[in-house]
Formats: sequence, structure tokens, C-alpha cells
Amino acid sequence: MTNHLDEDVPNNESPDNSTAPLLPRHQPTPTVNYSPSELDPPPSRSEVVRDQWLKFLGGKIHFWLGLSVMILIIADGAFFFFLLIGAHQMCSHPSPTDCDPRNYWYNFSIQLLNVLFTYLATISLPWRISNAAHLFGGKRKSTSGFNAYGQPSKEIWFHIRQRRRRFIVICLIGNSLTQYANQATRIVYYSFELQNTFPGYVWTNVFFASSMAFAAIGGFTQLYEENKLRKEHPERFPPDILETSYKYFQAKVCQNKVKGGVVMTVDGDEENAREEVEVDEEEERRRFLQSIQEWLKNVRTSLDMWGL
Repeated sequence: MTNHLDEDVPNNESPDNSTAPLLPRHQPTPTVNYSPSELDPPPSRSEVVRDQWLKFLGGKIHFWLGLSVMILIIADGAFFFFLLIGAHQMCSHPSPTDCDPRNYWYNFSIQLLNVLFTYLATISLPWRISNAAHLFGGKRKSTSGFNAYGQPSKEIWFHIRQRRRRFIVICLIGNSLTQYANQATRIVYYSFELQNTFPGYVWTNVFFASSMAFAAIGGFTQLYEENKLRKEHPERFPPDILETSYKYFQAKVCQNKVKGGVVMTVDGDEENAREEVEVDEEEERRRFLQSIQEWLKNVRTSLDMWGL
């Protein structure tokens, strides 16, 4: 990913509407390459520093690193859950939920989870703070449809209602701050024994629960608002990756059924039938990849808010 807070910046001759028009994809918002002279007021020193920092954080390395962290969270989270409920064969005395070496690996898994969560909270914090400054600072227009420079944007994040975006950003900053507190408690109460005796179990659980609550509330609100926009303006915002993947694999299943039926029933044209189906499959694959690229471009800031 590249820095995109200064993308989609049009000429200043465009009308200054309160909201950016939702144009269909065949009528895109006219854009030009970014130039500081086009902005009024011009970018401040803090905005320039912000852009340079976010450009560094928006690189491909950080994207793939963030994706790898998410995969590790899922894997380690599953391992932690099975140890939590005692679904393992490590030991059983005095109970599957309190024995060694289960207790060692239980503590290891939760410590690893916290490190991974802290990484995401840190890598995404500059984006969260930048959006908070945009939404609460008042220097640049932040109503629906306008990016961090107060210019029309096609990204779905900037089309979420201003009040909702403020709520989401508050939740996500709260997630980062409580995660830091949670990480601190895990450093202080670093062993299984310390985290399961007073006051360790109080502090570790309070900040773990609050961090997860902030992330869940902010995440589900963001997901709900973005899906709502996609349903209301399908011509403007491409479907998400789950819907696109579902339609693609559904089409693949139908093509396979048609392919089998045509080959068995058409005498003398088996080769031509196979070629036609293969052409359709190639076209479907091309459309699928193009849809994924359009979706990624449309949700760049949305993913950046989560360290991806």
C-alpha cells in the first residue's frame, strides 16, 4: 500500500459542496496529481510529516507483515482456546485446565497473543490518531465523502457518516491505549501463577476485556456502516472480498456442472464445448481478480485503521 490521504485531490475549481457526490464508476471524480499549491490552506508542516510517516507505514512490507500477524492471531487464538477449555492431551492431573505442561503453554499462548495485539495496536495508531485529528480538528472538511485534506474521495471509509467515524475512531484509539495497559500487566504478571492470583488476575483480565470490547464495538460498527453503504450504492462501492469470492466459486461450480453436461450430450463437438467453457472460466477468473483489486483500492484506509 502507498500513502493515500492526499489522493483523489481534484482541482479547486470544483464546487464546495457539503458532501461529495456519489458518482457511478463510469463517471469517476476528476482527479489530478497532488500538488500542495492546490490546497487552501496549503499543507501544514505537521500534515507533511504525517504524510511521510503514513507513507512509510503504508508500504507493502507492513501490509504483508500485518496479514501474517492476523494469521498468527487466529492460529494462536485457537491454540489458547483449546487449552482454556482443557481440550488437549498434554496432561490431566489434577485437571485438564490446571496441570503442567498445559499451564506453561497456556501462559505462552496468551503472552504471544498480547504481543501480536500490541503490534497491531501500535502500527495502526498513527492512522487512528490522524483520522481523529481530521474529524475533531476542524481545519479540513470532514463530512461524508471528504478525505484528510478536505477533498472528495472515493474510498468507502470517508463516506461513513462523520458522527459514526468519530465513534469508530474513539473506540479504536481506546483499543490501542487499553492494549498498552494490558501488555504492561502481562509484563508485570508474567507467569501463570502471577496472572492467576490476586491482584494479577484482576488487572490482566480487566484490560484484556476492555481492549477486546473497544476493538469489537469499533470493528462491528465500521463493518456495519461500510456494508450499509455498499447496499445503498452498489454502483459506487464494490462488494467486499467475501461476497466476491462467494460469487466466483458459485460460478465455478455452475461451470463445472455445465461442462460435464455439455461434454456428455453434444456429439462430435466435445472439443469445442470444452474450449468454450475454458474461455468462460478464464474470463471469470479475470473478473474475480479485478474485483479484488477494486475492493482493496476502495478499502485502503479501512484496512489501515487495523494495521493492514
